[in-house]
Amino acid sequence: MSKYSCFDVKTKDHICSLVLNRPNELNTMTRDFWVELSDALEEINRNSEVRVVILSSTGKHFCAGMDLSAFSNGVDDIPDDKKPDHARVGEVLYRTAKELQGYISKLEEIRVPVIAAVHGGVIGGALDLITACDMRFASKDAFFCIQEINIGMAADVGTLQRLPKIIPDSKMREMAYTGRRMLADEAKDSGLVGEIYETHEELINGAMDLAKDIASNSPLVIKGVKMMLDKGEELTADQSLDLVRMWSTSFLTSEDLKEGVFAMMEKRDPKFKGK
Repeated sequence: MSKYSCFDVKTKDHICSLVLNRPNELNTMTRDFWVELSDALEEINRNSEVRVVILSSTGKHFCAGMDLSAFSNGVDDIPDDKKPDHARVGEVLYRTAKELQGYISKLEEIRVPVIAAVHGGVIGGALDLITACDMRFASKDAFFCIQEINIGMAADVGTLQRLPKIIPDSKMREMAYTGRRMLADEAKDSGLVGEIYETHEELINGAMDLAKDIASNSPLVIKGVKMMLDKGEELTADQSLDLVRMWSTSFLTSEDLKEGVFAMMEKRDPKFKGK
């Protein structure tokens, strides 16, 4: 894997660990963060050895959210007497927001499942980030906040679109309108996180146990299931069932299916190769 300044990326036993690694800066989302996130996801997606990703962090907080300089795209550095007019500045900000939205969507659309393992603050843009993951675990000290409303902004890179599909709509609206913190227990009760762990170490171990279970299955089938779950939300029931039929038909001739059947007959664990 390539070297990054905002992330540590390592793959072992088909599990990729994508770790935010700027603890002294509270892992804020700078311009470099966004560019490196995109590059890392593309690299992970190309690596056929990767079957599942764990997204985690270092330091006091998972991520303190957006560094607002990432939105300015250099406009703030221009002297006032040389800045373009408001319309042109607005167009730059529109393009920047669309670009950042695309980076979050790239995480959502990656071919393998992504487990978010979060601790401390999951603030603003960090909440956008984890709503694009397939599953979320948290340590007991975690809290979640749609911070944008507190500084006079609307959350604009995915939270308002994805969070209502995860937690009850009324709960989501309460958070969006007030900017209050949702603590770990409430997050679990609301369905935002699946499990809560006492310590960060236990959190990572729990995420790793789940990742190992996922990685032990056929990567072809996992990819198909992920696609059917994601696309199924956009399709009618009949269209979704047709998609399942097409994918199931393609699996019937795979070596992984043969291996799974023989392993069951021989009462042993299967060894899937993604073929």
